[in-house]
Amino acid sequence: MISDAQLTALTRYVKGAASSISTADEEFIRSCGDQAQALVTTRVGTAEVPEVILDRAIIEVASELYNRQSAPNGISQFSAPDGSAIRVARDPMVAAYPILSPYLGLGFA
Repeated sequence: MISDAQLTALTRYVKGAASSISTADEEFIRSCGDQAQALVTTRVGTAEVPEVILDRAIIEVASELYNRQSAPNGISQFSAPDGSAIRVARDPMVAAYPILSPYLGLGFA
C-alpha cells in the first residue's frame, strides 16, 4: 500500500489544487497508487533505487492508471490543439522506464 504522503502527492498530481475530493475518488486514487507501487516494485526487483526516485516513478505510473478513466478505448477525451484524438500509452510504466533506467542496468536475454 502506498503511504499517506504518497497518496497526498498523487492526489495533488492528478487533481491539482482541488480542496476536497469525494470518498470514491480518493479510493480510486489510492487503488491506482497501490497498483503503481506493485508494478514499480516488481520492475525494480532487488536493485537499489533512491526512495525519491521510487516515489516519482510510482506517482507517474499511478497518474497513467488514474487518467485511463478519461480515455475509453485508449483515446483521450481532452482535445489536442489541432483537434485530433490522442491515444494514451498502453503500458502504464512508460513514464517510469526513463526515471528508473539509470538504477536498473541493462537487461539481457
